[in-house]
Amino acid sequence: MQGPHLLITSAGRRAKLVEYFVNEFKTGRVSTADCNPLAPALYMTDQHYIVPRIDEVDYIDHLLQLCQAEGVTAIMSLIDPELGLLAQAAERFEALGVTVVVSPSEACQLCFDKYTMYEYCLGQGIAHARTYQALEPFREALSLGEVHLPVFVKPRSGSASIEVRQVETFEEVEQLFLKNTDLIVQELLVGQELGVDAYVDLISGQVTSIFIKEKVTMRAGETDKSRSVVREDVFEWIEHVLENSGLVGPLDFDLFDVAGTLYLSEINPRFGGGYPHAYACGVNFPAQLFRNLLHQANLPQIGQYAGDLYMLKHDTVTLISAAELQHIKW
Repeated sequence: MQGPHLLITSAGRRAKLVEYFVNEFKTGRVSTADCNPLAPALYMTDQHYIVPRIDEVDYIDHLLQLCQAEGVTAIMSLIDPELGLLAQAAERFEALGVTVVVSPSEACQLCFDKYTMYEYCLGQGIAHARTYQALEPFREALSLGEVHLPVFVKPRSGSASIEVRQVETFEEVEQLFLKNTDLIVQELLVGQELGVDAYVDLISGQVTSIFIKEKVTMRAGETDKSRSVVREDVFEWIEHVLENSGLVGPLDFDLFDVAGTLYLSEINPRFGGGYPHAYACGVNFPAQLFRNLLHQANLPQIGQYAGDLYMLKHDTVTLISAAELQHIKW
C-alpha cells in the first residue's frame, strides 16, 4: 500500500514546517503549491506547483485537477483565507479520494469572524476581551466605563496581524471607522500572552496534543521568541474551549493570562507560526497527521514535553536558478 501524498497549499515562507512534514512522511510524499514562484517553502519538496491566486474563480477547480493528475490523497492550507474555500469544497475533493485537512466550514467561519467568535465565547462562558463591532456601542461603553483607552482596532475578518493597531484616543478610532466600517474594537488585555498549539485527532475527534508557550517577542504577526511552559489549568481550559466546537486537526490559539484568568484572543484552525517550538520539544503534529491519513487514531499525549525551553527563530536562505523557475509544473 502506498503512503499518503499530502499537498501543502499556500506554502509561503513556512519552509521549516514543510521540512517537518518531509521528515515524517518517510513512506509517503509531500508536495507544495503557491501562487508565487519565489515562495521559499515551495523548494523544500521535490514536487512543487505554481497555482492561481486563491481569489481566482477557477482556483478550486485547478486544485482538483492537480490532485487528480498528481495522485494527491490529502490537501492542507497554511493560511486563513483559504481554509473556508477548502472546507466548502471538501465533498468535491473527497469524491476524488482526497482528504481535506481542515475543520468544517462553520467552524472555520467562526474562527475567521472575530466578532462572531466573541459572541460564541459569551454564550459558552469563555472569557474574552470586550469586543465592539460598531462605533456607537464602543462610544457608549467608553462613556459608562465598561472599557478604557487604549484599545485594539483590527479587521473583523483578518489574519497575520495585518492592520491591527493599538489606538490611544476615541478620535483616532473614529477616523479608522470612517475609512473602513468592517472593523472591530477590542479592549486591551494586560497580562502574559500565551500561544497554544493543539491537535484534534481526525479519526477519534479527541484532543491528542497541547503545547503551551509564553510569547517573549513577536515579528510580523508571528511568535519570534518564546518559552515552553507546562500548565494543567491551560490544558483543561483548551479542552473546554474545544468541546462541541467542531474544530479538528492542527490548531493555533492566542490567549492572555490576566491575573490568573484565561482570556481567549483568537483561534486559527491551522498550523500557527510558532509551531516549530512545539515540534522541537517533541510535540509532533506531522506524525499524528500521517497516522490519521493511514486511518489510524492517535492516543492523547498531553503535557509530555519539557518546560523552560526557549525558541529563537533565525534566518536561512534558499537559492533557485532562473532556469529552474521556468520548469515548475502547472
